[in-house]
Amino acid sequence: MNDLRYIITKYRDGVLSFVSDTKKGKMESVGYTQTAENASDAKIGDIFVAKVKNITGQIHAAFIDYAPNKKGYLPINTEYVPMITNRQYDGRILAGDEILVQLEKEAVRTKEPVFTTNLSLAGKYSVISYGNTYKGVSRKCSKSEREQLRAIIPQEIDYGVVIRTNAASLLSPTETLQPVIDEIQYLNQKMSVLLHDGIHRTCYSRLWNAAPSYLTRMRDDRIAYQQIITDDPQIYEEIKDFVALYMPERLVDLSMYQDNVYPLQKLYRVETQIDELLAKKVWLKSGAYLVIEKTEAMYVIDVNSGKNISKKENAEYIYQINMEAASEIMRQIRLRNLTGIIMIDFINMEDSAKDHALLQQLRVLAKKDFILTTIVDITALGLVEITRKKTTKSLAEQLGK
Repeated sequence: MNDLRYIITKYRDGVLSFVSDTKKGKMESVGYTQTAENASDAKIGDIFVAKVKNITGQIHAAFIDYAPNKKGYLPINTEYVPMITNRQYDGRILAGDEILVQLEKEAVRTKEPVFTTNLSLAGKYSVISYGNTYKGVSRKCSKSEREQLRAIIPQEIDYGVVIRTNAASLLSPTETLQPVIDEIQYLNQKMSVLLHDGIHRTCYSRLWNAAPSYLTRMRDDRIAYQQIITDDPQIYEEIKDFVALYMPERLVDLSMYQDNVYPLQKLYRVETQIDELLAKKVWLKSGAYLVIEKTEAMYVIDVNSGKNISKKENAEYIYQINMEAASEIMRQIRLRNLTGIIMIDFINMEDSAKDHALLQQLRVLAKKDFILTTIVDITALGLVEITRKKTTKSLAEQLGK
């Protein structure tokens, strides 16, 4: 059984959070949250009263200011009825409108942050949305799980509801689904208060301050860890309040690390492991290695047999290297938060059955990722194409590398 710990610590200009396997001495997941320099900086999930600056009809989008001199991009989706605060909505979004928006994607390189009018509030088991009235269950749940979970959605809910995959863990005979019902009702009330408040707030107001990603990751990460550890008193109090609200059963697992002689970051080799995650080359146990490079349009990963030259002609051995590489590649993608198009050049196997097995293994591993990851196919040139949804910057970008 793995011995996993969820660690949250101040690091450089932000907060580093990671799940560490203390037996293997390596990170299993990692996130970095940059510290906001001023109140106008936004994080995913924050809701603002923004001003529409201009409309671009050709791309069905608007450009907005969500704070003074802070610009954003707002795709116009006719399925959502926006909440406009300074006039009656007539089916159009116009320049000068003051409108409620929520940050959906961070700014990436030259692209501005992306907002949506489909306001939503997420909990551990469910998501309530204003713009979408659909009531259902995550497609990642099985058909039987979806049927059971859909049946418990309260009828009196005013907004759209999606029950998250996490709720499926409560379907065992020893659990109860009441926490899911309670959370949906709580978020429904929160949404009503937020919308009522938003109508009366001035432009550039921040209506909802989403929890930092190091807290939501702790709540949503599918990796099972045994303990939550921090070495910062302020973060400790923040975690305690968050855990008490969303996962009270885990309060007993929270601990404050206090050892001035041997700091927490040294105990878990933080600097060394971060340097490894920013490195171009990644060694595998077999002696093979990966080369991970970023281009303007995509990430490219090359699998090399490395030191193992004596068995290069062995088809079975090449297959084993590729399977080992597949596991480490999906881990590196998750840890480094690589998104967009990812092309992988595995060692050529010249066996369609083994190619199929490799793709299936990648698809199994992709399901463990909390970010939508699609294994597309093997291209005509023999490259495996993967797409991963862009929501936040890569770890290297967040660390300024």
